[in-house]
Amino acid sequence: MKANDKAIAFLSQYIGKKMAHENPNPITRYLDGILKSVSAVSMTAEFEVREDQCNHAGVLHGGVISMLLDEMMGTTLITCDIEHLYVTINLSIDFLYGAKAGEKITVVSEVFRVGKKVANVEAKMYNADGKLLAKGSSNLAATSIPFKM
Repeated sequence: MKANDKAIAFLSQYIGKKMAHENPNPITRYLDGILKSVSAVSMTAEFEVREDQCNHAGVLHGGVISMLLDEMMGTTLITCDIEHLYVTINLSIDFLYGAKAGEKITVVSEVFRVGKKVANVEAKMYNADGKLLAKGSSNLAATSIPFKM
């Protein structure tokens, strides 16, 4: 896979800052993460679990976990040299442990393959102690929408 050096340079200026800065995606703004690292095929971000993201049991809702992993996988894909935007065509999540409001979680995403039509990406979510809380994989399909950075 060839790296998208322009996208990596753009994203790198936001390391240590909110990922939502100047980002038009409302989901990115809602999740409100801080970019920790970016490289060709990989990204890491930190999020704080908020009460409005928890279920009735007081732990991070599975839908929000899915959203976090999916968003990170999709965003990480732009670190690769792609010609078109990709959209998720399937998403598989393993929910292993919970996280409560106020906890910091880290999501690490990695692209494994980018084909002309399908990309394969994985993400893992950890708590502050490094315990794996959830993991997911996704296939994303190329759209006809050109990607320009």
